[in-house]
Amino acid sequence: MPLQEIESTIEFVLRNASRIKTCVEEKRMDSGAGRDSNSGGGRGSRISNPTAAQALQRVAPIAYVHCPFGPAINGRRDAKYIRLPEKWLQVEDATRSFYMMSDNKRVKTIYERRYLQGEYGETWEKTCRDLNITHNWYYVVVHDIIRFAEIYASGIGLISPYSRFSRFE
Repeated sequence: MPLQEIESTIEFVLRNASRIKTCVEEKRMDSGAGRDSNSGGGRGSRISNPTAAQALQRVAPIAYVHCPFGPAINGRRDAKYIRLPEKWLQVEDATRSFYMMSDNKRVKTIYERRYLQGEYGETWEKTCRDLNITHNWYYVVVHDIIRFAEIYASGIGLISPYSRFSRFE
């Protein structure tokens, strides 16, 4: 996965965690579409016991979700394809926990205003004005948040640890 795509996915996940959780719950209620091939979708792996099949459906990892976002135009919305959404939600949870426990009130406030206030968050101009900080300091914190999420995602096997260097190859 290219670096720019990783960063945009992290931004999307941090800003839309509740929407992704809803998509995951809806996918769980589906008949099994978007599941791993080991959980009943492969050839010859059909389970005849309906109770066991239902239990496997509820615990099997979801391979992907299409998460809608943005305004509805003519009844349609854009959708982002997220592979392994439950792992991305782990990344979001760990990142949120880390930054919300921060002793630095400004870092905590930047995280809240950028990622926890809806889909688009608050503008950097308003946040900088309210906290009396420069936009450079604001973006240092934002990049730190993204790097933390990248490292965590790499640690749980979601992305390659060498993905940051793929642009130099």
